Amino acid sequence: MIISKTPLRISFAGGGTDLRSYYKYNRYGAVLSTSLNSYLYVTVKKQSPLFQEKYRLNYSETEMKNDLEEIKNPIIRECIRFLEIDDSLYISTISDTPGSTGLGSSSTFCVGLLNALYKFKGEAVSAGSLAEEAAFIECDVLKRPMGKQDHYAAAYGGINYIRFYDDETVTVRPIIMTNDNKNIFSDSVLMFWTGITRPSESVLKEQDRNSRSNKKILTKMKNQALDLSKILTSNDFSTNRIGVLLNKGWKYKKSLATNISNDLIDKCYEDAIKNGAIAGKISGAGGGGFLTLISDPLKHDMLTEVMKKHGLVKYRFGLDSSGTSVAKLD
Repeated sequence: MIISKTPLRISFAGGGTDLRSYYKYNRYGAVLSTSLNSYLYVTVKKQSPLFQEKYRLNYSETEMKNDLEEIKNPIIRECIRFLEIDDSLYISTISDTPGSTGLGSSSTFCVGLLNALYKFKGEAVSAGSLAEEAAFIECDVLKRPMGKQDHYAAAYGGINYIRFYDDETVTVRPIIMTNDNKNIFSDSVLMFWTGITRPSESVLKEQDRNSRSNKKILTKMKNQALDLSKILTSNDFSTNRIGVLLNKGWKYKKSLATNISNDLIDKCYEDAIKNGAIAGKISGAGGGGFLTLISDPLKHDMLTEVMKKHGLVKYRFGLDSSGTSVAKLD
């Protein structure tokens, strides 16, 4: 039995510039993101001959199929096809969060499944190859209107400044923070679950169509990723400087498409700022998922009570540094 463990992620700056519709025509896109200590687990094992079906798949649904083409889950189907595996397979997933919540769950699943399937085949694979192949499956094979940052965050782990170049190459630069700065940063972040799930494609399709008309805004967001990387590694580190940057970034992001925010998110953000938050942003493409706030830790209890009145649930925030990993159990 093979089990992979792959982190979810949150992006702090540059989201949207990892879409091909932007970076292909503007030299490069760039994001700053961190992986979380919230994980998606994928189990892969050879299916027992006692079962009649060739594929038994357990995720949010259950599938029992004999033909690869009949598998409804597109990521499972295309990962098996990509690695040319003909064995009978049992595949199941467990996640620390629901899907479609803006933490990159589909890409995390794709990276984690590829990692487990490579181990099943007895082949070693690098983090870079996993990210590149997972992005290829989702962006090129499945033609989803999405960027590539989630695949690299899941594969590498940690806090990274990532660039996506117009020739399709990608560079990942780890952000090396002092322990004090890292603790101050992680202690200042609050995450709240809005209770709203939505497929990212519904937001990203419009954003993808608007990439050329939004070029100036997206370029400002791309530059913010580099600016934030400098803040996190500087001797003049402060949560206020991070907050000012994220507040501008949230205003930029809201202008990219009509469905990035909604009345609930706007009201929660407004009340958070009134009650001590320095800044905030919605996770992923927008429209729901997790609301992330930056504030003095002394304000966290008050902000938690304010968000609770809006029906939001506090979610533990922590950093991951290892990226996807895989183990074989006898």
